[in-house]
Amino acid sequence: MRIVVTSDSHRRVSKLIDIIDRHKDDTQLFINLGDGEDDVDYIESLYPKIKIERVCGNCDWNSMLPRQKLITAGGKKIFFTHGHPYHVKYGYTELEQAARQMEADICLFGHTHRPYCQITDGIYYLNPGAVGDGSYGIIDIVDGKILCYNASI
Repeated sequence: MRIVVTSDSHRRVSKLIDIIDRHKDDTQLFINLGDGEDDVDYIESLYPKIKIERVCGNCDWNSMLPRQKLITAGGKKIFFTHGHPYHVKYGYTELEQAARQMEADICLFGHTHRPYCQITDGIYYLNPGAVGDGSYGIIDIVDGKILCYNASI
């Protein structure tokens, strides 16, 4: 299973379209981590057949989307949030604690605009960076094994 993770498009929808076009045929799930809710609404109208999970970011004013989600995909528990509720600009302690409490296999967050990929205590952490900067993340889950990495357009 392939999952493409995006965040922080901030009205740079053309870059989001580039990412979707690149991966729409080999990706089973797209996850958006917020700060571009209107951009993703537009993407959903352009690509009604792709599956997108998403949460709101701190710049998605008046959003009805949740601030975090926990889903199962590819047999793995994936916890994701924009990151601001866990103060990720000041460190990852709160986020790591939440991921452990939820028994997540993978934890996704945005907000900092800095790509990040790390395994800590058996949990894969991925920040895709900012779509506005041409950055996104990819997760491949094959035979129960996880590979997370950052990519760019």
